[in-house]
Amino acid sequence: MTSYFTRYAQGEHEQVWNELRRLGPVPGALREDVEAVATATMERVARHVVRLAEALPELGFVQASEGMAPHRPPTEGTPAAVRAMEEAVGVLPAALKASFLTVGDVSFLGDCPVLGLHYHHGPPPRTGPPGVEYPDPLDIAGVEHLAYEWEAYTEDPDYANGDAEEEFLFSLAPDELHKANVSGGTHDVALPDPSADPEVYGVAGRAGITLVEYLRTSIAWGGLPGWEFARGPAPDALARLAVRPDF
Repeated sequence: MTSYFTRYAQGEHEQVWNELRRLGPVPGALREDVEAVATATMERVARHVVRLAEALPELGFVQASEGMAPHRPPTEGTPAAVRAMEEAVGVLPAALKASFLTVGDVSFLGDCPVLGLHYHHGPPPRTGPPGVEYPDPLDIAGVEHLAYEWEAYTEDPDYANGDAEEEFLFSLAPDELHKANVSGGTHDVALPDPSADPEVYGVAGRAGITLVEYLRTSIAWGGLPGWEFARGPAPDALARLAVRPDF
């Protein structure tokens, strides 16, 4: 039987991920193969993130938080931090683990009028998401944020008393409202999760979407997947950023 990784490297990107999702919990015998696919996937995602992070300033992009870079790659300490989180939280889904190890932190929140992206400046949204008033700029938390949220979760008195919620929801990113500087919620992943590709909860208009599917959609729309819901044409400037995903 040809490995999933071999097939993925030969170009069967969507076919392989569809099959990995159908596995449910990844069997131990397949874990190494599945993690190799996840790593290869996130290496490609990371290249697109670097490309977009370099291109956005040329379009007049201004970061929402001063001094915060749009992309903060993993550090030498990231692998140890990921191992510590797996010991504390439990098994991490392969795609999320590979994102921590290979992509790092991403935050394209900010203002860029030519892309219809507004945070501090611009007209306030008149409707709710999904829609063009909520471009949903790509935002992915790194393992440091998982460590922060896990500490807060375990320090809650309900956790100590055994009354905490059965699922720990990791806030992978702000939701579309928060990304537009409007009070909202988060995009969440339930942990622990032994699957290959976790569902991302709370994504407007995309019920059931998984992490890899969300990243594929985001890259296809230049890091602003909210434009997929536009009734009219997307901004011309977006054409400089949008590509067909290669993962």
